Amino acid sequence: AQVTPSPRGPAMFDRDAALAAGTATLPLPSLTAIPVAVIGDEPRLAATLRTRLTNARELQLVDEPGRARVLVWDATLLERDDDGMPLLPVVETHDEAPVLLAILEEGADPMPLLALGVRGVLTRDVTGSRLRAAVLAADLGLVVLDDDPGDAVVAGWAPDQPTIQALVEPPPRAPNSGELTPREHEVLALLADGLSNRVIGDRLGISAHTVKFHVDALLAKLDARSRTAAVVEAIRRGLLELA
Repeated sequence: AQVTPSPRGPAMFDRDAALAAGTATLPLPSLTAIPVAVIGDEPRLAATLRTRLTNARELQLVDEPGRARVLVWDATLLERDDDGMPLLPVVETHDEAPVLLAILEEGADPMPLLALGVRGVLTRDVTGSRLRAAVLAADLGLVVLDDDPGDAVVAGWAPDQPTIQALVEPPPRAPNSGELTPREHEVLALLADGLSNRVIGDRLGISAHTVKFHVDALLAKLDARSRTAAVVEAIRRGLLELA
């Protein structure tokens, strides 16, 4: 899957408790709450979406879209240009462009929006827990979808990207898929923090060479070609979970 994590720094999380349980929690991409704004032309839906995010302690609802890091965009009344392409909202911001999560009617085609760089497409009846998970995942750099997109492929996106169902309810690990050792669980948790081999070694009291050995073992057991792909596959198998 073409999944790239957010360049923002990692957050602190209760790794010891997670490791004791045999799982780790994927850290939030910032030590502070993620600023989120809801935009759209339908006030009732916008108010509903804001209400669904009210109790998410990792998120901070803001009124000004220019202050948001993630925009939940009501695209049910989608405008298009003369060529039929969707028109994305323009937001004035002094920082990097915010991540867009689009809300569409059930059954609407998400592909044109994904092709334009929208990070996720959800339906308007998305639950609060799913919407929260989608915001966290999109901020980490994952593409999220409310439904299985089938075999379609668009620029920068592949059909094996995680759906929001997989993120909220990670599937159980397949039998005989290669159980991780306790040390590999520790390394995996720190990989999810985006740490280098040297820093992981310092945290665990082992050499960077030994860390590389464990990372290579993780890549093999998770059938992943990169550290990022290993983290994504770990989410799928339930080894890492979005908090």
